[in-house]
Amino acid sequence: MDIQNVKSRSFRCFVIVPFDNFRLKDAIKRSLNEISVEVITADEFSAGSSIVNNIIQTIENSDFVIADVSRKNLNVMYEIGFAHALRKPTLIITDKENKEPLPSNLSGWLYIIYDQNNFKSLQTSIVRSITNIISKQRNEGTNNE
Repeated sequence: MDIQNVKSRSFRCFVIVPFDNFRLKDAIKRSLNEISVEVITADEFSAGSSIVNNIIQTIENSDFVIADVSRKNLNVMYEIGFAHALRKPTLIITDKENKEPLPSNLSGWLYIIYDQNNFKSLQTSIVRSITNIISKQRNEGTNNE
């Protein structure tokens, strides 16, 4: 699908990454901005608000999710599970330095292995993968009308 065609509708993506991995978060945001996708991360929620409720509501209102599973964080796994229950397309990413295999329940999902020293490659892969997800959502929407 042509990237220019992706830009004609506003899509929202909830990005689940560790709060302290600013370089990864920035690379993902740049990728999604390139195809005019609105990016939401948990660190954008206002202080004092219920972060769990905000996360749940944001996943519900997102078109798809990108989640980094490099650290095997239980909160990340919960959020992926919730997105899965809602049938939200989810792009899993993991650092190539992560020697642990993906949990068996995630092994069949779309995922990208990235290199902390080459975020440009990650960005290219994200644009390609998300463009395909958007194309599929558009085709399914056309078939339902």
